[in-house]
Amino acid sequence: MPLSLSDLIWLEGNSNYSLLHRSNAPNLMTARTLVRWQKMLPEFIRISRGALVNPNHIARLHRISTYQVEITLTNGTVLLVARRRIAEVFKAVKSTNN
Repeated sequence: MPLSLSDLIWLEGNSNYSLLHRSNAPNLMTARTLVRWQKMLPEFIRISRGALVNPNHIARLHRISTYQVEITLTNGTVLLVARRRIAEVFKAVKSTNN
């Protein structure tokens, strides 16, 4: 069964596995690391050690404080952006919206 990138909301890393959160299908566990997914999906944004998000499914990017930013996805999931990745996430989201 082919994987539709538009249905892929975000990927959650779990050791050597990744849990794919999809909009129109049940979640799918794969035997691939997030690093491998990141190489295969360069348009996706790495927001933390354990999460890779589809920029097309970002509903809201909210700065809580200088060191706390959260992303709300189209399915309602709220994820925290790693402190060290805040600047690159804002830059990536801005370039996606242009």
